[in-house]
Amino acid sequence: MRHPLLFRFGRGRVGRLSLAAAVPLAVLAALVVPGAAQAADEQITVAAGDVTASTSDENEPANVVDGDLSTRWSGEGDGAWLQLDLGATRTVNEVRLAVHQGTTRQNLFELQAWTGTTWQTVHDGETSGTSTALESFTFDPVETSRIRYLGHGYTGDGEGDWNSLTEVEIWHTDDDPDDPDDPEPGRTVEVADSDELRGALDDARAGDRIVLADGEYDIGSMTGRHGTESEPITVVAANRGEAVITEGQLEIEDSSYVTFEGLEWTNSDTLKITSSNNVRLTGNHFHLTEEESLDWVLIGGADSHHNRIDHNLFEDKHQLGNFITIDGSETQQSQYDLIDHNHFRDIGPRAENEMEAIRVGWSEISESNGFTVIEYNLFEECDGDPEIISVKSNDNTVRYNTFVASQGSVTQRHGNRGEFYGNFFFGEGKAGTGGIRVYGQDHTIYNNYFEGLTGTGYDAALQLDGGDVDTSGALNEHWRVYRATVVNNTFVNNVSNIEIGANYDLAPVDSVIANNVVTGSQGRLINELMTPEDMTYAGNIAWPTGDATVGVDEPDSAVLSVDPRLALDGSVYRIGADSPAIDAGAGDHPFVTDDMDGQARAGGTDVGADERSSAAATRGPLTASDVGPGAA
Repeated sequence: MRHPLLFRFGRGRVGRLSLAAAVPLAVLAALVVPGAAQAADEQITVAAGDVTASTSDENEPANVVDGDLSTRWSGEGDGAWLQLDLGATRTVNEVRLAVHQGTTRQNLFELQAWTGTTWQTVHDGETSGTSTALESFTFDPVETSRIRYLGHGYTGDGEGDWNSLTEVEIWHTDDDPDDPDDPEPGRTVEVADSDELRGALDDARAGDRIVLADGEYDIGSMTGRHGTESEPITVVAANRGEAVITEGQLEIEDSSYVTFEGLEWTNSDTLKITSSNNVRLTGNHFHLTEEESLDWVLIGGADSHHNRIDHNLFEDKHQLGNFITIDGSETQQSQYDLIDHNHFRDIGPRAENEMEAIRVGWSEISESNGFTVIEYNLFEECDGDPEIISVKSNDNTVRYNTFVASQGSVTQRHGNRGEFYGNFFFGEGKAGTGGIRVYGQDHTIYNNYFEGLTGTGYDAALQLDGGDVDTSGALNEHWRVYRATVVNNTFVNNVSNIEIGANYDLAPVDSVIANNVVTGSQGRLINELMTPEDMTYAGNIAWPTGDATVGVDEPDSAVLSVDPRLALDGSVYRIGADSPAIDAGAGDHPFVTDDMDGQARAGGTDVGADERSSAAATRGPLTASDVGPGAA
């Protein structure tokens, strides 16, 4: 059996060389202890999505598991790290590394294992500086669910603080592969009371299916439990909605690939997903008992990522707090979380703050990247906060959702590079109903449909708002809008359609408003409350009726005042066969590849959210039958 090599030369990091790094792999393979039983070696497969890093240039973390030595991850700085999530707790005693420019550079690094509460250094050394192939680094076996490469730059042909790896492999040695006491995955564990449920959560293993009989339960926590992508841990009601969590608090901590499905939640404590990944809440009904301010579902903690909340019903929230809150650590938001196919309804009455349906990020971590996707959700009568969805970080997407009679707006409150597309907003004439409001830089807003909204100012159908700080300042302020792109949206009969700079002092800069259809009977259809700097208008159609005016003095090529000939088709207005919007789009916006119905933008681009097409629609306004537990 191959044992870890326990002798090294030297003691400091610089100049210290482990024999594992210095000896060729063919020689290492022959170094066995006489008389020892041969163990089974196994490489642990890590998916590209389970590789993350503290920093990187254009060479992304996922490149280290693509089997290609010509690609790499590169991160700059002493302390830059690369993390591989193993999907479950495994016994690990070897990591193999291949170094970019490895024949001239010695990478200085630590290998660390996650203990459940902290990172433990299991190897501290450097690569050989003589090879670009995989080099083996062994250490005493450790039980862990994550391995981290902590880089300290390189020496050799010069020195620097870049950390560059082309491949990383994690290896596991099973010292006794035939042990009959090793637990087998794939158990069905039936529980009928709270004690049995708590015991099953404490002992959960990859592949377990914990089935709750009909009844009421006092739930406990789940810590350090790990399924895998192919064998998740599933906690499920035997009959959907008949297993009811009436007491206790569930906190899923330091866990992965865990699903809670088909339960009803009436307890009075926040469901927390902490420092975990690939946790899923699906097909549940949440109507918690509120005695005071209460967040219902909270995702947070360090190293949280790829969690999913889908096909649930959230309803009847009347105290402060949010239905769903995505936080993170003190510096980094939870990443790559997905919120989809949920039904949110009846939150209110209106509060000044802290009663959103969904909040993503918060001010102090708003400069971090979230990569959250919120899609295919239905929001009805969500009146609790001026911000129905509040986005407070970078690189998040809100798409294909439907908002009905909901006071407030979808708001990019902090952060940059937000994407908002394919959403439907129906005000139904209700007071205070709004659409989309943004602050910050480089947002794209397209293929959205706004109808019957009554809000103005903060709650206008579209608000490119003013700012009170420019490109630096307090993180809780309103950052000036730069380079917003608003294209191919349709506005129908709203009290206030497109507003620019309703609040604060700093007008939007270098933004584009193009290829939108705007119709209405009151006010200015495009209302510059402050004059934007270097605004580009192109290819818009604005058709004022009643007492309305176009609102901006632009040439016809920028804002054409002509009837777009919209006709009611189902629940929305679309352009007719003789509409002047057909093929009238201006400019090149390559991200607009389809329309609000999912139909391809073929030939010349039509103005507005609808492309005139005979192709089958693949998307549209959502109804209750499309979302929630019944649609799972």
